[in-house]
Amino acid sequence: MSVNKTVLKLGSTGTQVKELQTLLNLQASTQAKLTVDGDFGKKTDTAVRAFQQQAHLLVDGIVGNKTWSALIQSQQSQYRYPPALQGLAADIAVHYLGVTEAGNNKMGSDPRMEEIFESDKYAPGGSTDGYPWCCAFVSMCVQKLIDVSPYYRHVGKPYTPSVYLFRTAWAVEQHCKIFSPDDTELRPNKGDIVVFTFSHIGIVEKVTTDSSIHTIEGNTNAQGSREGTVVMRKVRALPIIRCFIRLPVAKSAIMSFTTEELLGLAG
Repeated sequence: MSVNKTVLKLGSTGTQVKELQTLLNLQASTQAKLTVDGDFGKKTDTAVRAFQQQAHLLVDGIVGNKTWSALIQSQQSQYRYPPALQGLAADIAVHYLGVTEAGNNKMGSDPRMEEIFESDKYAPGGSTDGYPWCCAFVSMCVQKLIDVSPYYRHVGKPYTPSVYLFRTAWAVEQHCKIFSPDDTELRPNKGDIVVFTFSHIGIVEKVTTDSSIHTIEGNTNAQGSREGTVVMRKVRALPIIRCFIRLPVAKSAIMSFTTEELLGLAG
């Protein structure tokens, strides 16, 4: 397994160190949980070495491709990612098509808009609106998916208005599969969450034969902005997509799948 990650070691800093610390905190070998602060200090170095020893890797404290790969595989080994089950997220999103803010990221009087803004538990200055809401919309759809699907009840609900935190914190902590548009094994499917390169997020509704991605997105407009006013269907090109996110299904739930659902397990 090859991953596109920065080589990290004692003294490294930044967002990928935060991702590393989050992954290490999910390991049984990390007895003292790390502060996810993006600073590769002595405690992170100790946790890396403990994991490398547990995974029968070279114990050198350097997080290269082999250590990254082992961490990611360890995180995902107890889960499966059948694409068919998550399609319900797109069906949930459809019910919000056309809902429009009052302007300047204010919810107005539409109860559906209020539902979106209040789904992320974010209330700066006591106000639950007034900020970009594309991620609040996706968070709400995922919350509803978890509520209605027995396959995702073990997944903690996202309550974040931040695209960055949704991708680098919530998705990692919940053992989601995060894959790029050029992944050789996985292909996007209805219901997958799509994260764009311009700090925007939506839900895949369908993928066409020419590989264009049809999505449902909040806080957008006819031009495809991330600062729009409405929930709309969009058609997006692969070059502006950072990654897709698929929720995990615990292996213990496999026996309850129908034959049709099992056909999706190859994803």
